[in-house]
Amino acid sequence: MPVGLPKVRLLILDEDAEIECNGLYQRRILILGSEITSENANILSGALIYFSLSDSSREFKLLINSPGGSVIDGIAIYDTIDTLLAPVETTAVGVAASMACFILTGGTSRIAFPHARVMMHQPSISISDMQMEDLVLEMQAIEKIRDCIIDGYIRTTLKSRMEIMDALEKDVFMSAIEAKEYRLVDHIVGENGFEFS
Repeated sequence: MPVGLPKVRLLILDEDAEIECNGLYQRRILILGSEITSENANILSGALIYFSLSDSSREFKLLINSPGGSVIDGIAIYDTIDTLLAPVETTAVGVAASMACFILTGGTSRIAFPHARVMMHQPSISISDMQMEDLVLEMQAIEKIRDCIIDGYIRTTLKSRMEIMDALEKDVFMSAIEAKEYRLVDHIVGENGFEFS
């Protein structure tokens, strides 16, 4: 299991054997606690799908403390959350930056801890050793991905395309309160009696 996905030992007594599994998974608590990579995106998406297939009525809690990372893998997590029948509550517990911010907005309920930080910006590419024709294709691909991300933010925040595009042009760091005002999150733990349960 990669760093960032802690295990809590849970022992299940079966008629035939003792089974050890991740107690957080059994409680439908998933954690994105590191940079987004294909490895942890596959683990999180797989866990969401597996447990949703077993019971689509029970809610997931996805706790996020991530600086962001791979755009494609972040979109994979976002799309998985978006297509599940089971509700997914996303919570910024530390930092939700870049693609982690985008994943945060994908939840059916979005929460921030009081001292959480949220940062949104546009996807980027590295162009150091690319041939010109590859660069053009990469720029076209990144433009489509950028449009996908803009559409996701529009759907969540109800802001105009221009407002989202302007915000993505620079790194926008927000406190939990500012993220709520921007409509990236719905609730802040401790505000108006709201509790994280």
